[in-house]
Amino acid sequence: MSDCLHCDINELVEKQLEREGADLADLAARVAESLADLILLAPAADQSKLMADALSNLGQAFLEKSGAIEADESSPRH
Repeated sequence: MSDCLHCDINELVEKQLEREGADLADLAARVAESLADLILLAPAADQSKLMADALSNLGQAFLEKSGAIEADESSPRH
């Protein structure tokens, strides 16, 4: 494991994709389930805001990485 959780997660995902018969939709569903588990660790009163923040970050990261918008220099993505 490195100091970069994002890099560690991507490495695990890439290893799964290298397996014969890898299913991208199934893998995305499993990652989403892990995110749901993480959100459920928060106090109940904070879960809806945390889910909204996670979805907002997903949308922002997708738009930036797809080139649809310029990367926000204040966001810690790589």
